[in-house]
Amino acid sequence: MNAFHAYDIRGVYNVDFNKNDVYKVGYFLPKVLNADRVLVGRDVRLSSPEVFEYLTKGMQHSGATVYDAGLATTPMVYYATAKHQFDASVMITASHNGKEYNGLKVSTTNALPVGYENGLQEVEKLMNTKGIVIAEKKGRIFPFDVKDNYIVFLKRYLPDISNLNIAIDCSNGMAALLIKDLLADHPTYLYDELDGSFPNHDPNPLVQKNVKDLKKLVKKESCDLGIIFDGDADRVMFVDEKGDFIPPDFMIAVLSHYFLTNGRLNAPKVLHDIR
Repeated sequence: MNAFHAYDIRGVYNVDFNKNDVYKVGYFLPKVLNADRVLVGRDVRLSSPEVFEYLTKGMQHSGATVYDAGLATTPMVYYATAKHQFDASVMITASHNGKEYNGLKVSTTNALPVGYENGLQEVEKLMNTKGIVIAEKKGRIFPFDVKDNYIVFLKRYLPDISNLNIAIDCSNGMAALLIKDLLADHPTYLYDELDGSFPNHDPNPLVQKNVKDLKKLVKKESCDLGIIFDGDADRVMFVDEKGDFIPPDFMIAVLSHYFLTNGRLNAPKVLHDIR
């Protein structure tokens, strides 16, 4: 298996890792995180159903109860992890990577990320050194609706945008799951059908060829703003009214200014992770 990285497990599915590897991750992860309940969400990639099947089978064989969030955005899983006090959660996604990739984003209590240094290294070690002993009492799996409450949560922060002409490219990814529940038909949408083959462009908004259709739409419709999401909707980029891409570090400056001048932060300090 060649898919363990600093922040997640990710690679080309059936090349860097396969269903048997996923099963073992599912088996050992609850033990490493000392969790008897695990929340699992997934994106729309074509391999995600199989990854979900074998991941949750491993979890159940370890004795853990699985709560199935179904199709989800990564922030939706983080929200539910913290709100419902799960000590472990997994989002099945390869984020902005192409269709041949998949992966696992792991979180623990309060939705804190689990990377190689604080959990995944131990999972990898156990996979390579320990055998599987199926629990006498296997865990069960239950559906767990997250979407409705998450939309209510997001709407608390939704400003009035009725005076703006906005174009949104969902990249055929998970933003399409809920964007219309938030913004209805007010924006002009592009590639807003869930499709894990990503037929129109890869779900990486940092690569400029993936943004060209949004740029054209912004200029054609005389939009004030263009917005593009990645595959699991935890990354968003912007295009201005001229159709020019706005570098993400510029947006950090704009957001910092907004929060500082609107009294949302108590101290005028900003910590910026350049990733």
